[in-house]
Amino acid sequence: MDRIPEYVTAAIIKSRNDERSSPLSEALVALAVQTAWGPIKSMVHAAGVEEVQRTCRILAVLICPAPENHAAVQNGALLPLAKEGMLEISRERLEQVFPAEWVRRLRGDLGGA
Repeated sequence: MDRIPEYVTAAIIKSRNDERSSPLSEALVALAVQTAWGPIKSMVHAAGVEEVQRTCRILAVLICPAPENHAAVQNGALLPLAKEGMLEISRERLEQVFPAEWVRRLRGDLGGA
């Protein structure tokens, strides 16, 4: 648990480099990750890893400007949430928020989930 901020910092730096995003200071990223990690660590102890993971997946979908264009959000957040068993109301909301064709393809890929 104590090494997670180090791994997250490295993953963020690598991702930004791979995507050729504007560089950020590793020290700045490390500070941001460390600042965010304290409350997350407390939530893990209070709610459990699975609940925190589910919450992060939901947040990833909500904050991503175009999840239909980002495989990482689709594979790491949307698909696991769908496989977990979304309620019909969640399906309806997805159809209201995202392009209809994209939602149809996603549901098809999940076997109609």
